[in-house]
Amino acid sequence: MNNDWKNYLLGQGAQHTEEDGFRFDDDASSNLKADNTDILCDLSQFSTVVIAGDDAADFMQGQFTNDIEKVDDSTSQLDAFCNNKGRMIANFRLFRYQQNYFFSLKNTLVEQSIQHLQNYILRAQVAIQDVSEQLVHLGISGKNAEKHLLPFIEINNLEIDSVSQNENYLVIRAADSHGNESPRYEIFCSFEHATKLWQAVSTSAEAVNSAAWDYLNIQAGLPFIDSNTSEEFVPQMANMDLINGVSFTKGCFTGQEIVARMHYLGKLKKRCFKVHIASEDRPETGDKLFAENAKAGQNTGMIIQAEKNPESGYDALAVLQIADTGSNLFLNDADGPVVTVKELPYSFNNE
Repeated sequence: MNNDWKNYLLGQGAQHTEEDGFRFDDDASSNLKADNTDILCDLSQFSTVVIAGDDAADFMQGQFTNDIEKVDDSTSQLDAFCNNKGRMIANFRLFRYQQNYFFSLKNTLVEQSIQHLQNYILRAQVAIQDVSEQLVHLGISGKNAEKHLLPFIEINNLEIDSVSQNENYLVIRAADSHGNESPRYEIFCSFEHATKLWQAVSTSAEAVNSAAWDYLNIQAGLPFIDSNTSEEFVPQMANMDLINGVSFTKGCFTGQEIVARMHYLGKLKKRCFKVHIASEDRPETGDKLFAENAKAGQNTGMIIQAEKNPESGYDALAVLQIADTGSNLFLNDADGPVVTVKELPYSFNNE
């Protein structure tokens, strides 16, 4: 994280902890604002990594689950890389800026991810580096999002995952749960330009907690794993194939054989679902879910991300056994908080 940016937000009344990022309000109030108003938030719970060099594109094509050739100055993509068993080590957003490639992933996965990728570089002309100190990462959401951004950059494409950029800002359209009614944008820029944007936009949009963006990701069905869930899921279990995060035609990548076999030959038994957890205590990533009819000690799923619901309990994304989604579900054990499956903003194509 950029220390100047951290000090700037502290001066704007934010509080900061390593676990929660920047906070301006309690979680329920912050997430209620994210649901209903124009909001502005810091996204330093994500780190930004650059992959540069003459062989960068070819290198990523052999490691990442999506087709790198489709990433250009106007198009980003969700993506992942896997271990040899086809389990995701990390998933992230990939984009191109000033001729280099960047990806944004959860902070707890940075060191592990860089180390993993460096094992495959061999003689390729590729350099990988965490550049979170150089690039500030922000989020803007709400019906007036484009209006807030217009003094700084013109949004020339409204498609999901599209990129708009100028010499000072790079802006990416992220999926949301409300269609065009409440568009979301991720912004990458220098500290200097971040302070100019924040100062202007915070006069008409609500500054909310960093975690409010994670809450909106849950509502949009975008599951970003962390160190507690790394190497737990094949991409399809986390719905990566449903949110344009996997290509089945690009060719080989590490773990591709298992990922492709599940797509073409296997019957997928697990998917990522949105759930509500009737709990006063915050569920943690990696917490287990159990079905009422499950065998003793056998869990049916795992929490990817959970954030406070503005009314009560917690909303979460969880990978579940599809066959158990009609059963009574509980957190941690059969006597734990009740878990209810909710609708996602996209379908499973009648699986």
